[in-house]
This record gives sequence, structure tokens and C-alpha cells, in this order.
Amino acid sequence: MGRTWDAGRRARGLAALALLAFLGGVAVLALPYRSSLATVRSYEAASQTRGIPAVVKELENHSNGRGGHYWVEVTGPPSVSGRIDLDDSGPVLSRLHKGDRIGVVVWHGHRTDITFRGHVQQTTDSPTKYPALYLGSGLTLLGGGVLALYCADRLRRGTHESDESSVFDEFPLTGRLIVGACVVTVVAGLVTVDAHESDPLDFVGTWILFALVGLAVWAVRRRIRKWWLD
Repeated sequence: MGRTWDAGRRARGLAALALLAFLGGVAVLALPYRSSLATVRSYEAASQTRGIPAVVKELENHSNGRGGHYWVEVTGPPSVSGRIDLDDSGPVLSRLHKGDRIGVVVWHGHRTDITFRGHVQQTTDSPTKYPALYLGSGLTLLGGGVLALYCADRLRRGTHESDESSVFDEFPLTGRLIVGACVVTVVAGLVTVDAHESDPLDFVGTWILFALVGLAVWAVRRRIRKWWLD
């Protein structure tokens, strides 16, 4: 009786957690995601080909395999002078030398791009990474809510085991796919953010790619396990 009551209490707790995750995911997708997407569309509609003239004073383009330092310090009008941080060597930084004249694009008070001889490179102040971040966060919350609701239903029906290892080993395929979808969403979101892609289709494409790879790995492991048991 006590074990059944405890399972019911845990199931109700997971159901409440699922509801909070659902509400959080919907809120993220409805508010910050839509707002950031509108901001990016406005940014992309503006011209990034013309920038305020500036002169390269110092720069660093260094990668050590675990990361890198990418920045350029420029002199010019107050709105563009100073150090500008970049995500990688890109099409502009790799071509620059001290004394080069470049263009710095200022959008809503932020130095979002640098230009040089027809090439354009986004800075870390570019807003293009935020939509994918919010999209990934919202979908992860929704996926977490689905997983919590699924676990709550299993507990409610009394299908859990007392041995934690056996519970994990016998976790049904449905639950594993839900967990995998959440993990894939996080990884796809990070990849899309790092690539500064703002289009949801790019995010979905990345998600599908990782999902297909995950399914392929699962299928191979299942075939190997079946062959080993036979």
C-alpha cells in the first residue's frame, strides 16, 4: 500500500513537472522566439554591404584546437572604434592586416558586421543566433514535458521496477526515442546557434540530420546485438 501511494505521489509530481515544462516551452516559443525572429528578419532586411569606414589597429586570428581568439580593434568614429569580437576567422578577418581600411556596420547601436573588399562577416553582436537558441530551448522544454508525462503514466500504471538498473535496462523504446529527441534538439540547437542560422528550416534540417544519424546508430547496435545473441 505504501509503495503504491509513493508511486502515485511521484506520478503526480512528474505530471505537475510536465505541465510546467509544457507551459514554459509554449511561453518561450510564443514570446522571446517570435520576438527574436522578427528582430533578425528586420536585421537581414537592412543592408550589410555598406559600413562606417574604420582602420584596423590590432587583430588576432588564432586557433589552438580547443577554441580560438578572433577579434579586430579598429579606430574611427566613436560608434565603431574599439575591439570587435568575432566567432571565427571567416571571410574577412583572415584577409585583414594592420592598417587596412574596413567598413563596420552599425545596426540599432550594435556593431553587427565588418566588411572588406566585398566580403561581409558577422560579429558576436549579430542577433542571428538568438532565434535558434530560443527555438531549441522551447522544443527541449516541450520534449522534456512529454518525457515527464510518459514517466508519470508508467508510474501510475505500476510498471516501474524497484531495481533502478532494471528500470533503465527495460526502459521501453518509446521512452528512449523521447530522450533521444530531446538530446538531438539540444545538439541541433547548439549547432544552429554556432552557425548563426536564424531560419527555422535550418534548425529542423539539422535536427533531422542528427535524428537520422541517431536512428542509424540504434539500428546498427540492435543488429549487432541480435547477431551476437544468435
